[in-house]
Amino acid sequence: MDFVRQNSMLVIDVDKREFEGIVMINTDYPIESLNILLNEDCLSDRFHSLISIRENLIIGLKSFGCVTKSDAARMSDDELAGIMLHDEVTVKLFRQFLTIYDPKPQKFKEITKLTSDPAERAAFMELYHLPGVRFTRAYLYYHSGYKTLQDFLETTVEEVLSKTATTISSKNLTCIVPLPKEVRTHIAVAKAFSR
Repeated sequence: MDFVRQNSMLVIDVDKREFEGIVMINTDYPIESLNILLNEDCLSDRFHSLISIRENLIIGLKSFGCVTKSDAARMSDDELAGIMLHDEVTVKLFRQFLTIYDPKPQKFKEITKLTSDPAERAAFMELYHLPGVRFTRAYLYYHSGYKTLQDFLETTVEEVLSKTATTISSKNLTCIVPLPKEVRTHIAVAKAFSR
């Protein structure tokens, strides 16, 4: 897979790509998805300053013709500073935000080592696109009925927590139920990546 480095950021801008046999989901979400992702329920505190300027940021990015995340990444620091990101610290923070939901291709390599079941492997490949999901969480989600990003679009935080708790109990697993914020983030990212 070819990655393009733009303004200190790796950009993937096609629907699906293959990296050493791994199908990557398009993470180049539409600018409108900033409404979903720039949310205190999904972000660490260091990004909260971007939430208050979210609407104006979207308007500003659109005024520069940005349709997707990669369009925003291609903007110069001066252009970004002109649209509500008034200083270089905020511009740098926004550039970091643009990459926080990008899956690291290296983490996908462990899947083939940890499961030989083709259906499970395919589901894990998709679930690994969610931030922080590795084998244990993917296994829990898969056996709780969440096998695709689409499954997260059709559920609620409470339902995920309930189903995963049931799976842990019924399979006598040693992992813990995901935190509500983790599930909210997974649902938000699934929505952003599915647009």
